[in-house]
Amino acid sequence: METMSGNKPFIGAVNVTSSEVRCSGCGGTIGIKYDPESLNLTCPFCGKVSALPQPGKVPVVQEFDFNAALQRASVNWGHVKKLIVCSNCGGQTIYDAEMLTGACPFCGSTSVNPAAENPQIMAPQSVIPFSISKDKAQQCFSDLMHRKHCLRKGVADSKLENLIGIYIPFWTFDALTVSSFSAFYYIGKLKNYFYGTWNKDFDDMIIFASDKYRNPFTARVQDYDFTKAVPYSPEYLAGIPAERYTVGLNEAWERAKSQMPRKIERAILRKYGIHNFIDNLATNYYNVRFRYLLVPMYFASYRFKKRRFPVVINGQTGKTFCDAPTIIPFIVLPLVGILLILVFIIIIYLMIKTGNLVV
Repeated sequence: METMSGNKPFIGAVNVTSSEVRCSGCGGTIGIKYDPESLNLTCPFCGKVSALPQPGKVPVVQEFDFNAALQRASVNWGHVKKLIVCSNCGGQTIYDAEMLTGACPFCGSTSVNPAAENPQIMAPQSVIPFSISKDKAQQCFSDLMHRKHCLRKGVADSKLENLIGIYIPFWTFDALTVSSFSAFYYIGKLKNYFYGTWNKDFDDMIIFASDKYRNPFTARVQDYDFTKAVPYSPEYLAGIPAERYTVGLNEAWERAKSQMPRKIERAILRKYGIHNFIDNLATNYYNVRFRYLLVPMYFASYRFKKRRFPVVINGQTGKTFCDAPTIIPFIVLPLVGILLILVFIIIIYLMIKTGNLVV
């Protein structure tokens, strides 16, 4: 992949250019942050608020032809970045160069080190900006806990700890598919075959772009509105880290292709009835297009007694998920114990009554 002319050498696997996120008021470049509540940039020195393109009010984000990916994909992230790798979980996180990083945002380990250089790392084409602030994330968590039932006393009043917002990577794929298939059905004991073709248009087939350690609940809150994505701009990442993809474009496409046939089969079976069975399906893919985009996610935890529970919050919609200790085990276990005692008493009674047990 060729680099853009005029770029400086690669540092920490991310292209370094002369452009930075700069305040339009005082010209400062340090401490400028993206504000999820106003969806703007704020400067900590002069207080200048700079408007950014708003989700849903910008042109549709361009998708790229899969076969031309190596020629058209950009490696320019727009300002100085550094890549940090966690020695504990392997998570790879991209930060602004001036940000001090003491812990991994995924597992909390402080064993983090600069990553080796890799000039082939692709920059994202689009981003779904954070629209949920940290204060709002805390409120989303509190609302969820108060909606849960049968919680142990005090759990609903727990507070989030170690709350961090981070952009996580996804690939999306569009494709036109044409499938030939054979299926069979039974009339009595007679097996009948029939053959057909099926066309299906896939739009925004999403593939998570990381194989590293992940909170097990992440998939529970991925209800993103991809129509609200905006063209990538480094301003949206000002002060917010981003995870680097570890599932490359080709591997992601293979994963998408492994999922598409199952969706095609389900569509065919819905058309022809659940008693039909597909025994052969061959699919061709046309006009394959892709996007590499970043989506917002909050990771946190809360403590109850001596246990710590992980929490994930969608940074766009506020959808929240976590486990919580309930009183159900304290109700069920005694009931099970009582039931076992009753069963034992009944067995003894029956044995005495039938003479199989001598008292």
